[in-house]
Amino acid sequence: MNKGILDIKSTLPSLDTVYSPLDFVGNTVGRYFDYKKETAMINHETQKIKSQTKIILKQIDAELQISLDSNDKNFKQEMFRLGVIAKELNESSKSKNEMFNHLSELTQKLGNPNIPMHIQEQIPQLIAMVHQQLIDERDVSMQKLNFMSEFNPNQKLIKGD
Repeated sequence: MNKGILDIKSTLPSLDTVYSPLDFVGNTVGRYFDYKKETAMINHETQKIKSQTKIILKQIDAELQISLDSNDKNFKQEMFRLGVIAKELNESSKSKNEMFNHLSELTQKLGNPNIPMHIQEQIPQLIAMVHQQLIDERDVSMQKLNFMSEFNPNQKLIKGD
């Protein structure tokens, strides 16, 4: 009695079911093709995710560049605005120095006996006018300084500077 390999019945230790050797071969081959099919599907999905990732990264780069350009533009505009205010404050400082010099001249003339009396009587009024101009100039300078301090430091968050 010569039995062929196909006629042998076998059982798995964990199951009490009898399997023929062809069942083992069939299941193994079936699992192999399932594995190949699932691997191909996983590779396909991986490629889809990679291409979507590239697209998303390009979008992020584009938005970042737009943000950087916008920040640079806002920063340059803000620096120009601050430069104009600083120039005005420098001119105001020069004007104040001229007023102080004029005030000094007026106080020297006040005590000078060579100046006629009717001119010396007008000097206190001139001093009061110059004093008021200095006060007005100070108020304008304070407004400019307050306007200058409205700079938003968060304009340049990405690059700093």
